[in-house]
Amino acid sequence: MNTGKTLAFHSYKGGTGKTTLVANLAATFAMMGMRVCLLDFDLYAPSLTAYFRKTPELFLNDVLAGDAKIIDVLVDVSSELGLKGKLFLGFSSPKKSDIYEIEILHDMKWQYAAIRRFLAAKKELFSEYEIDYVFLDTSPGIRYWALNTIATADFLFLLMKISDMDIIGTKRMIKDIYESLTELGSKYFIILNKVAGASPIHEFNVKEAKERMLWETEVKKDIGAEVIGSIPCFCDIQFDKHEFLCAINQPKHQFSRRLLEIANKIKGIG
Repeated sequence: MNTGKTLAFHSYKGGTGKTTLVANLAATFAMMGMRVCLLDFDLYAPSLTAYFRKTPELFLNDVLAGDAKIIDVLVDVSSELGLKGKLFLGFSSPKKSDIYEIEILHDMKWQYAAIRRFLAAKKELFSEYEIDYVFLDTSPGIRYWALNTIATADFLFLLMKISDMDIIGTKRMIKDIYESLTELGSKYFIILNKVAGASPIHEFNVKEAKERMLWETEVKKDIGAEVIGSIPCFCDIQFDKHEFLCAINQPKHQFSRRLLEIANKIKGIG
C-alpha cells in the first residue's frame, strides 16, 4: 500500500518566493528518484503555467467541477527534464473568467462537492499512480481555497521573509489556523526565504552560515515553530527574467544545495 504524503506550501502574504521554491523543491525530490506530483492550488493567481511554459487543455478547475479526472490534467515532464524519478504537474487555469468563477459564482454546495472531488483525486494519485509526494502550491493568506488546501495536507510549510510584517502575520496565522490543524494530525514548519546575506554562488561562507543559524534560532524562539531551513536571497535568481528550475540546471548553486538540505530534512520527518 502506498504511504504517500501531502505537502502544502503556504504563506501569510505574497512575495515570499513560494512558487519558485516549491517548483524547485518538487524537482529536487524527483531528481532523488521520488514520484512527485506538483499541483497549482493558487487558484486565485495561478502561475505554474507561466513558470513551466505549458498550455494544457484541461486544468484542476475541471477536476473540481467534475468535468475531468485527475489523470486527464496531469502533464508528465520527467523525460524532458531528465529526472531519475517522476514529476507530474497539474495546472490551474489562468483565465480571468475561471478565476472569477471559482471565487465568486459558485455556492457552498458546489464548493463542498469540489472539495470531495479534490480529496478523491488525491487518493487516486496515491493508490493508482503510486505518488510518493503531492506538493500543493497554495494561495497566500486565509482565502477559502487556501484553507481548504492546507487542511488536506500531512505537513504544512509556511514560507516567510525576515520582516516585521511577515513575522507578525505568520504568528497570527499559526495561532488562528495552524494550531487547530495540528489537532487533526497535521504538522507545520517554517521555511525562511530571501534571507539577507547571500554568499557567493560557489563558495561556503562561514560567517553567512552562522548568521543563518542565528536567524533560524531567533525565528523559532519568536514564532514558536520549528524552522526546517532557510535560503538567502540570491540576486541572480531573484532578478532573473525567467528563473527555471535552478535545482536541475545549476545543481552546484548554493540555492540548489540549500533546497537539497531541506528536501532531506522533509524526507526525515515524513
